[in-house]
Amino acid sequence: MKGTRKTLMLLIFGVLILWPLAAHAQTPGLIVIHSAAEGRGDSLDLSVFFTMVDPEGQPLPRDAINVEAATIELLGGDKPPVEAGVGDPGTPFYIVLLLDGSGSMANVIGEVREAAKEALDGAPPNAYFSVVKFNELAIDEELRPIENFTNDLVLVKSAIDAVTSDPNAPTCLYNATYRALELLDRQIKGPQERKAIILFTDGKDERADGTPCSQRKYEDVIYRATRGGPSLTPIHTIGLCDAGCGNLNQAELRTMAGDTLGFSALGGRENLGSLFERIIDGLNSQLVAKAKLYPNQGENLAALSIKLRDVAAPVSTTFNFFSDRDYDVPPPPVTSKITSLIYDDDQDVYNLSLSVSSPEQLQQVIVEVWDEKNGTQVPPAQIFENPEATLQLERNSDGLIDGREYSFRVKALDKKGFLVTVGEEQETMLDVAEFVYEPPQRESVAFRIKSAQANYGTEQLTIDVDVLATDQINTYEGFIVDKTTGAGIYDFEPALFPTDRRIQVELPQSVRQVQGSREYRLTLFLVTKDGIRLEAEPYEFTAVPPPPPGLLVRVWLALSSNLVVVASIVIILVCAVGVIIIWQRPARKENLPPPLPRPPVDQTMIAPLPAEALAAGQRPVAQAAAKSQPGQPPQLRLKVLKTSMAIPESEKVTSQFPLTLGREGCDLNFPEDRHISRRHAEFSVQGNQIYVTDLASRNGTFIGDQQITPNQPTPLNGAKNVRLGKRTFLQVDLL
Repeated sequence: MKGTRKTLMLLIFGVLILWPLAAHAQTPGLIVIHSAAEGRGDSLDLSVFFTMVDPEGQPLPRDAINVEAATIELLGGDKPPVEAGVGDPGTPFYIVLLLDGSGSMANVIGEVREAAKEALDGAPPNAYFSVVKFNELAIDEELRPIENFTNDLVLVKSAIDAVTSDPNAPTCLYNATYRALELLDRQIKGPQERKAIILFTDGKDERADGTPCSQRKYEDVIYRATRGGPSLTPIHTIGLCDAGCGNLNQAELRTMAGDTLGFSALGGRENLGSLFERIIDGLNSQLVAKAKLYPNQGENLAALSIKLRDVAAPVSTTFNFFSDRDYDVPPPPVTSKITSLIYDDDQDVYNLSLSVSSPEQLQQVIVEVWDEKNGTQVPPAQIFENPEATLQLERNSDGLIDGREYSFRVKALDKKGFLVTVGEEQETMLDVAEFVYEPPQRESVAFRIKSAQANYGTEQLTIDVDVLATDQINTYEGFIVDKTTGAGIYDFEPALFPTDRRIQVELPQSVRQVQGSREYRLTLFLVTKDGIRLEAEPYEFTAVPPPPPGLLVRVWLALSSNLVVVASIVIILVCAVGVIIIWQRPARKENLPPPLPRPPVDQTMIAPLPAEALAAGQRPVAQAAAKSQPGQPPQLRLKVLKTSMAIPESEKVTSQFPLTLGREGCDLNFPEDRHISRRHAEFSVQGNQIYVTDLASRNGTFIGDQQITPNQPTPLNGAKNVRLGKRTFLQVDLL
């Protein structure tokens, strides 16, 4: 037992000691391939192309790199790091595919061609390849590409198929690679364009007798790739080994790739495909970090730092870039933030604190109050002349209505009297703080809904309200929601509250037409004479229509409502009886009159009317029997008339409800509109009516210019235009 416990303690101690070392060993590396510096007015745009590698130096695929943040810092000064954006380079990528066609390749050239073609299917989408075969090449001889730079993989693969092995031909490796570097430098036209060489060989730079084949040296190639051209050119090397790998200079191929920031893949004939794929994966692993900098003229030293979400410490490396001139750091941008907003209910005032950056650049700071529902300013505005870094403001409640949404908006004028703007959209509002004016209720009037009755005889809805201080109530308003569908079916327009506390309105159309009992939810608001809005608990009631009359009753009602039809039937019956009597009366044959023609058979049917129509005194209409076709499900079409940025789906037709709209995770999304909430609104259809519901969004939903009540289905009533937030406008049609 003691031995087991001792062993367990040693294992735990070993894990505690080795765990940090293992975690450190898994920290990825960072390779900056090249940088592109471009002057843009007052700043320099710097693009840094880089690759993340594992501890063994192999490239990490981009989908395995979870970048949390990135910075670029100018070294040798006091300038702070600048935040950088990281993404796919998306720039042209020119690649020379340099394939060995010496005599030693005769038995394997076919397999090399197939491996190269298969690997190209995974090449970067913006890659342009030039296919070059090499063997014997003099120092003053130009390379002759089989296919010059193209991104048409059909042409590239056709050129690879044309690569053959020339019998007894040597391997002039250095001359060919040097010429390939020159070919690339002539092709590159802009600093954002990338380049690389994929060098495949199965031998050393030598002739059959062992003497060097190239007049160029290894050092010439490295110098030309790293310092002799406009930018660094990575050389990715693929070496094909024989049984003992004595045919290759392995160390030289690895060093050539390492010195030029390329990747190296060495292996045998059996894994040719994986060798090419490893290099293509390295090309695909490139990312770019972009930032605006303010460097000095000449050579600059900088550091790129990448923070990954699954790695504790940032990964950093240094690099050099050249600046065409000095760039002066601009003054910090003007910002103003509302740091605190406190409502003093005793004094009925709002206390604001603001912070202002770079106040010396400002002439005024302006604080306004806006009615969010009506989109109007509530005067007065508070103006601070020659503001300081910290401002205090006390704003009373003049002009504010209880329960309504408002916002404090901060603007500023610069020394020239122009409004200060921020962000890419050039917003003039520096900060916004929304609030709902809710003063303490003093001696509030309470009420409740006692009952709600749907009377199908009088076609009225009667609501009894229990309120103590009737004389304090001015108006009432509210709405009714169908509990089954959640759709609003009726809105009470503001009206004077009756003194007998009994509200009577016409029975809503949807309640009249309901088949069978149905449950509804009634919400009612009372507004006092001093403008206080009161709300009672929603009241649920059931509407039970009378049962339809029986067949005989419906027939009698139909007949009794039309005396002409009754008289016609009586006359027809009397005539029929008379004819029968005369027909059966005995008579002499010689005096018998000729037979009368029989009257035509009446095929007309009387269509029974619903009980509601009978009660209203409508007459039945004779019609031929026919079968009605079932109705198609309604379709709703939404067309985006205007929004902050274009979205992929600007028009949507659907018959699936409800249809949700918002910034993400909805049926129709507006990811770039910051004024739209994540789940902003939804559309539903009941019968031939469209309902829109605001899902408690921050900036509201509007039918025309009228904001609707949150979480209450509201009918469009023929309106076509709906606005979400402040900048997104929709056209709504029921098809």
